[in-house]
Amino acid sequence: MDNGSTMSHPRFGISLTWLLRLRWITAAAQTAAILVAKRLLPEELNILPLLGLVAFGALSNAGLWWRLRQPEPVRPALPGLVLGLDSLLLTGLLYGSGGAANPFTAIYLVHVTLAAVVMRGLWAWALGLLSISGFGLLFFYNVHVHSLAHMDHGSGSGVSLHLVGMWVAFAITAGLIAAFVGLVTEALRQRDEELAALRDLTARQSRLAALTTLAAGVAHELGTPLGTIAVAAKELQRTAEALGGQGSDMAQDAALIREEVGRCRRILDQMAEPSGTTLGEAFQTLAWPELEAELTEGLSAVDRSRLIFQWPATACGPMPRRGLVRALRAVLANALEATPRPGSVTILAREAEGTWHLEVEDRGTGMTPEVLARAGEPFFSTKPTGSGMGLGLFLARTFAEQLGGELRVASAPGHGTKVQVSWPQVAHG
Repeated sequence: MDNGSTMSHPRFGISLTWLLRLRWITAAAQTAAILVAKRLLPEELNILPLLGLVAFGALSNAGLWWRLRQPEPVRPALPGLVLGLDSLLLTGLLYGSGGAANPFTAIYLVHVTLAAVVMRGLWAWALGLLSISGFGLLFFYNVHVHSLAHMDHGSGSGVSLHLVGMWVAFAITAGLIAAFVGLVTEALRQRDEELAALRDLTARQSRLAALTTLAAGVAHELGTPLGTIAVAAKELQRTAEALGGQGSDMAQDAALIREEVGRCRRILDQMAEPSGTTLGEAFQTLAWPELEAELTEGLSAVDRSRLIFQWPATACGPMPRRGLVRALRAVLANALEATPRPGSVTILAREAEGTWHLEVEDRGTGMTPEVLARAGEPFFSTKPTGSGMGLGLFLARTFAEQLGGELRVASAPGHGTKVQVSWPQVAHG
């Protein structure tokens, strides 16, 4: 955990809320224990300083409760500071009630365990050292309570070997707790993060499968009316051609309709392919100029002139060609639409450590942090209704993840957007 960053993850809020409740219970238990001890040892125990320390702890807990109710995020160091304060308060309570002879010194280990569970890094070790130091000082500095003293402790000169052994045993126990509980807790955290990432990936794959099924159904339903339009356009073209010069304009319009219908049929054929075509598609060696030609196919002359391609000298290598083209065309279409004319869009490919990185950078208005956080979600779009389905980045992300890569989006208001699609290189067969 980076102690310099703000605490934004929900887990931290849960830890502090849980710690807040535990401190209230601890304050009540300490008060009850002091009152019982005063009843058992009425002449040996001064409870006023002890109750004052408990009241200070309760007051600090009220301050923690107030802080958690504020909208600003708290710092990640706060749980460690709270546990450190509790260790110091415990040292004060033990100082006034017999020192190391008090059997409640074992509560030090509770603070070490809590630090290992709640905090990361050196915090558990730091609180462990604080507890070990406090326990050691109690052997020399304490308010003596005769009824709690051990036999022969302190008789003669120096510190008895038994007291030294108690301190060493406590230090070893605290170190083992900090080490092993910290390792187990960190392993559980990593497992939870991996499971969350896997659930997110599974959800995206499920949405893709549902989307592909829907697209296949739409393609099937639109196939018949498109065929009818193509037949009608062909007959219209023949009739217009039979009219000679008078029907030339009509013939050209009919030919354009047939051309666009053919284009629609090719798009529908791609939509009708089964889910997972990227994984099942045969890999083909793809040269960068070939990729450029496929990306610019169907674009107007004006949009083609706005594209700036920067290809490396080395070939792209084996790749699921259709999947790559579909993913990049979706990103490219978004970039062209976001960039006001005659602004340009840059497409840069580079290789680093066995991974290809293809970046598409536009000169648009950029995204706000709220929009950027949702970029890549299916059916999320900031375009006007009817201008897009919000699937471009989602399909590009899915393509990259199916190949073991990833998609990254960097954007800021007024500075445009950069989309990077990365995938591992595949060795030539």
